[in-house]
Amino acid sequence: MTDTDKNRINRRDAIKLTAATIAGATAAGVLGVPTSADAKSDTAVKVTGTGPGHVVKVHMPGMRVGAYPHPDAARQMVDRALTELTGESSVKDAWHRFISPSETIGIKINCLGTRWVSSMKEVVFAIVDSLRDAGVPNENMIIFDMFASNMMGGRYDQQPAARKVRVLAHKDYNKYGDWVSAGPAKAKFTKLFLDCDSIINVPPIKDHDLAGVTCCMKNVTFGCVEKPHINHEVVNEAMAHLWSLEEVRKRIKLNIIDGSTILYDGGPKANRRALVAHESIYATTDPVAMDSIAYELIENLRKENGLRTLNEVKRGPHFLKMAADLGLGVGDRKNIRLQTVDLPKFVGNPA
Repeated sequence: MTDTDKNRINRRDAIKLTAATIAGATAAGVLGVPTSADAKSDTAVKVTGTGPGHVVKVHMPGMRVGAYPHPDAARQMVDRALTELTGESSVKDAWHRFISPSETIGIKINCLGTRWVSSMKEVVFAIVDSLRDAGVPNENMIIFDMFASNMMGGRYDQQPAARKVRVLAHKDYNKYGDWVSAGPAKAKFTKLFLDCDSIINVPPIKDHDLAGVTCCMKNVTFGCVEKPHINHEVVNEAMAHLWSLEEVRKRIKLNIIDGSTILYDGGPKANRRALVAHESIYATTDPVAMDSIAYELIENLRKENGLRTLNEVKRGPHFLKMAADLGLGVGDRKNIRLQTVDLPKFVGNPA
């Protein structure tokens, strides 16, 4: 048996994984690792509260002031997304469904699009403030991405002091785990990722020149490793199989998506001609469901703007079906429950 065979999850294993995840999550009071009810095809999922196929969208007109979200609007939206996703009445209780204040919590951002189409600082620090109010001390939080230059372009200054919320680039940190194989992919994950007990994944919604869509899954499987380019030729397979690794599944507790804008063409770097306001925050434990929604949003915008589909330009997001087949989430859009909360227009002064 090859290393690839060892790391590939077959249909029976995926079903076992789903059952074990749901059983363990029920005992713990949280479904922290989303899986599909069927490893070979997406079946109808009846969802109540947090679980596979459940995505919450909070929309607030006016949440952006110029190019960036207003911090107060972002905080309201993050907190509402959490309580809606979990069904908890308090934000603190909602957070405690996913994390413990004593843990080391990583916040994985994406700054490849610099200031125009990155995980916006206002959204990320709204999450930090919300975690702090839930009892997480500053020293237990790490905001990280790959390159310091991109992070600075995204308005994040490096901050390594241990008593504060650390902001670090893992290329500068320069510590990685051992090589791991997953399907046809291989990777070394940064120790910034491996040393965290829990990860909050905070991507934007973007078009991608290889995978078609970059949102939840690519932000982790290509953004937390030493040499992402070595998997570019198998980009779809890598996204699905790397996410299936225990090192990944056990750490990603929640995805909070910065949907303040959507980039529908020219990604993953910034293309201001294809960047539109969306004024939304999403929250989910199911990365496959969220990436399926991102795919739908991007395709709708491409159609509205006279562009060919992602499949027609040879970069359809085939990882969605692969991930669903591996039992990592719900990929069939008709079986995804998108719960939308429309908030009143935000009225406030620029930050």
